[in-house]
Amino acid sequence: MCYTKFMQKILIIEDDPAIRKQMAQVLRFEGFETLEAANGKLGVASAVSSVPDLIVCDIMMPEMDGFGVLQALRDNPRTAMVPFVFLTALVATHDRRRGMEEGADDYITKPYKPEALVNSVRRRLEKRKRQIEESRLRAEEVSLAVAVSVPQEILETLEHITTVTNLLALKYAAEGAGVGAMHQAVTKESIRLRRMIRRLHLYAQLPQLYANRFELAKTGKLATTAETIHRVAREICQNWKREKDLAVASEPASLPICEEYLVMLVEELVDNACKFSAPGTPIEVKGASQQTFWSLAVSNSGPGMSADQIARIGAFKQFWNGSTKPQGLGLGLALSQGIARLHGCEFTILSSADATTATVLVPLET
Repeated sequence: MCYTKFMQKILIIEDDPAIRKQMAQVLRFEGFETLEAANGKLGVASAVSSVPDLIVCDIMMPEMDGFGVLQALRDNPRTAMVPFVFLTALVATHDRRRGMEEGADDYITKPYKPEALVNSVRRRLEKRKRQIEESRLRAEEVSLAVAVSVPQEILETLEHITTVTNLLALKYAAEGAGVGAMHQAVTKESIRLRRMIRRLHLYAQLPQLYANRFELAKTGKLATTAETIHRVAREICQNWKREKDLAVASEPASLPICEEYLVMLVEELVDNACKFSAPGTPIEVKGASQQTFWSLAVSNSGPGMSADQIARIGAFKQFWNGSTKPQGLGLGLALSQGIARLHGCEFTILSSADATTATVLVPLET
């Protein structure tokens, strides 16, 4: 198998063609891709259009000097964080101080030594790599903190709203049927929002849960299938007013998965089947033992998915045929995939032009 090594791109801004060509040759020999600009204005234009990984720039140049180049690039969001190394014959302390104060990352004096140039470039690129990684880790920490704390805050607020709504409905029940209808509508939307928040919370936690999946397996929690599957599938179809479309056949079994996750699997797969098939068409839910596995299969007769769509299943992606986009976040299949993976299950989708079946194979304890 052949691998192509990623080449980091260095922009050299230098008005002396001999020095510029020599620097480019040295850096290319060290495995870098190089771009060249003969003056400051050309250098700024090249940097903005190509966004190199690092810039080496002379100070004393026609059209625009190095300080002007640095200022222009630091003022542009596309190039503001690109490492910038000055190369110049100016050796006065105030020149060095000015360059650093304006955002230069290093300073190499002429005549330069090739090894000094290469070392400076490598150090600055490595430092930038560490900065990017640290920023990514901080962003992940913030995202995890938000994913853990915000849903709980929203759920507590929803509880207060539900309590107030219930009290108002009791107080004004005698005002007529309209109050009851509004109360039912608010209650229904509160339930939908509560489920959405719970789903988002779980999806955000899946990477951390997967990292600790072996601890999860030690809990020994088992889910009994038949009653749970019938109840949850019926509730979801009732929400869609499609109870008559539902057919459930599930053999009893005790699975190495806690009740909460089994409920969520059935919810997501049945909800997805209702969402992407027309009322009046069948929705089948089957649970059956198959030697060392127990299978949960949910089928619908809606428009099928292509192989490419199945391969691209992910959070916040929806695939549908027709002009009307279904309601929801596009989490259903991605969340089902994540829950299955968390418990060592296989998750597959078989689809044709007019039918789709999602199957979860749960390994049975022997």
